[in-house]
Amino acid sequence: MRLLLKNCSLIEGLKNILIDGKKIAYIGYGFPDSDKQIDIQGNVVIPGIIDSHTHIRDLSLSYKEDWASASRAAVTNGITTVLDMPNTIPPTTNLYNLNLKRKQAKKSLVNYRFFLGATKSNIFEIDRILKANPNDVVGIKVFMSASNSNDIVQNKEVLRRIFSVAKFHNKPIVVHSELQECIDKWRTKIQYNSPIYHNQIRNRECAIKGTELVLKIVSEVWNTLYIAHISTAEEIDMIRKYKESNQVYCEVTPHHLLLNEKIIKKIGNIGKVNPPLRTEQDNKALWDAVLDGTIDTIASDHAPHLLQEKQRHYNEAPSGFPGLETMPHLLINEVNKGNLTLKKLISLMSENPAKIFNIENRGEIQEGYYADIVAVDMQKKWTIDSSRFYSKAHFSPFDRWNVQGKVFLTIVNGKVKFYRTL
Repeated sequence: MRLLLKNCSLIEGLKNILIDGKKIAYIGYGFPDSDKQIDIQGNVVIPGIIDSHTHIRDLSLSYKEDWASASRAAVTNGITTVLDMPNTIPPTTNLYNLNLKRKQAKKSLVNYRFFLGATKSNIFEIDRILKANPNDVVGIKVFMSASNSNDIVQNKEVLRRIFSVAKFHNKPIVVHSELQECIDKWRTKIQYNSPIYHNQIRNRECAIKGTELVLKIVSEVWNTLYIAHISTAEEIDMIRKYKESNQVYCEVTPHHLLLNEKIIKKIGNIGKVNPPLRTEQDNKALWDAVLDGTIDTIASDHAPHLLQEKQRHYNEAPSGFPGLETMPHLLINEVNKGNLTLKKLISLMSENPAKIFNIENRGEIQEGYYADIVAVDMQKKWTIDSSRFYSKAHFSPFDRWNVQGKVFLTIVNGKVKFYRTL
């Protein structure tokens, strides 16, 4: 089918877009023949968002989230591709478990890719999987501290071997860089068991030391390193130095940009997340890094749990919260506030993730590219309401936030997957 999107406000100006099958066939001022037309009415059109950090759950954790619920949450908010982390149950650390996840992901309304999880003992298994050159595996994830997975790696020699395998197969290493031994040290020091102490227990020192360690290794091995959810000013300073001569990329989340530890007194475990919410000074440093190009991507770190799980005592409440239904609109709101340009948003949330993770022909609106396209009403004012989330996680630290700008059309591979009439 040939679908014509009329009156699209692109970065380059007002144009029409013709979609033929799965791909973009034409961008310009003309009106080529089509089977169907949608008038965008001069609203903003951007490439589909690629969320490079999601935890879709499913399998034994399907009560928290599955591919059907997560992808619906994604597509209704302009996310057309999700990259799924491996710390599921069972974890994506071998071919059998990867195939289980592949089977479940067929329910998805959006594109998807996977990360393999690295452990102290599965390096040969990773090598075996990557020798088949699977297009749906975009990188290797290393956890340096325990989360939902106990497969933590902190030993420098083991890390170097994992980095070397990744380099051989031209895959990025993605690192959660909080050091577990450091967290254990601070947990012993901090005797209080309350979410307001989460930032002290998972102390900034632990993230700084972990990031310092992996930066040193990448300078020796020379592979591509992607540091997830940067949270401190000190990490930013280190990354700036290494970026000059190494393939080092880093990510920030909306919550580390927009929230800090002060909100924990109000929302408690709802704001418990790893790495923790830090300080106002860190917020500023992260924003500066976004604007100067040190930070390459913004990702949700979508980590759904049931509300009743988050209402447990601090020690038992899991870390993380849903982000698929907040991230796009929080950043669109920042564009409306003048804190971010639309062009920069597209780079951070579409173009750069596609380039870093070698997702070909996506992340940009170009002729010949897959038609992953999103239209946004930049004037629409509304209030985030977690009770209406499509995710199974009906809570958010951004609940009741007022934002401006709302997705009303999402096209994935040339097919309209979400459309709300203006």
